[in-house]
Amino acid sequence: MSTTFTEHGSNTLKTKAKMLTEKTFVCAKNKEELDQLLSEASNVIELNSGCCTLIVGDSGSGKTTLLKKFKTRFNEQYTNTASPKGSDQACYIRSPSNMSPLDLYRAILKGFDEPGIIEGTEVQLRIRIAKQMQTKRYRVLLFDEFQQVVEKVGIKSVRQIADYLKELVDEFNAYLVFAGTSKVQNLLSINEQFASRNSLTIQKSLLSVSTKNNYRTYVSYLLTLNENLKFTHIDFTDPQINLPLFATTNGDLRQLTQTLSKAILYAAKRQRDEMLLNDLIQTFSPKLIKGRTQVNPYSQKFLILKKELGVNYEM
Repeated sequence: MSTTFTEHGSNTLKTKAKMLTEKTFVCAKNKEELDQLLSEASNVIELNSGCCTLIVGDSGSGKTTLLKKFKTRFNEQYTNTASPKGSDQACYIRSPSNMSPLDLYRAILKGFDEPGIIEGTEVQLRIRIAKQMQTKRYRVLLFDEFQQVVEKVGIKSVRQIADYLKELVDEFNAYLVFAGTSKVQNLLSINEQFASRNSLTIQKSLLSVSTKNNYRTYVSYLLTLNENLKFTHIDFTDPQINLPLFATTNGDLRQLTQTLSKAILYAAKRQRDEMLLNDLIQTFSPKLIKGRTQVNPYSQKFLILKKELGVNYEM
């Protein structure tokens, strides 16, 4: 497949490495999932009736990227609207580890850009949250890494948090989105009334080469990345190139982005206008897998690599 390179001012390899996260979003199934989230949010705004959504998946499956893109798109769509009350806003909140109710309230206020050290009792913080939701019109709250609420605190605290979140949905007609591992779903089983407000669950998954269809999706993903950014003439349809790349990342979108970005920056530092296969080889970082240092997949025998990846179909 031929890729035409055209440089436009700042559109250098270094710039492309930084742009890769955005293009990672464009290429993934996230576009369909983004439309689902925007549709749910639109229903909440138009009907003035709150609900919640779960985004469930392993680390590196694209949950955080989806949340942040949704925040951007929602705020673009609803900022500076003609409403006399002002614009509706979405807010990204990273869930703290060992989350108690008080920790959650602090995290929400931090997401609201409240300055300084956030202090106060639970009651005081809840009053401040309510005031900011009213004055700044926060209608969408996006909670990332929310599995920590069910992993690391007691059932009593989890129920208390679920009750409070249900109040936000009902009192402010808010749209709450919770992203995390599969344990996030336990939140719904803890509070049936809260579960009844769940309108959508999005399942995220890592890239895979376990079947021919999965392999085609993975290759198409690499090709689309390059079509968008034009950072290499490497033939990503070649299994002897794409399978070693897969082996370095195991289908983890975050790791794939980091791997390609490192190789692109490596090429940029050598004053080249494209990434070469050797850049991927030179920037490979071995991991410790089951007590053994990973072999560089680019120098590994191809048949052995296929077997290790479970690829037993013709390519």
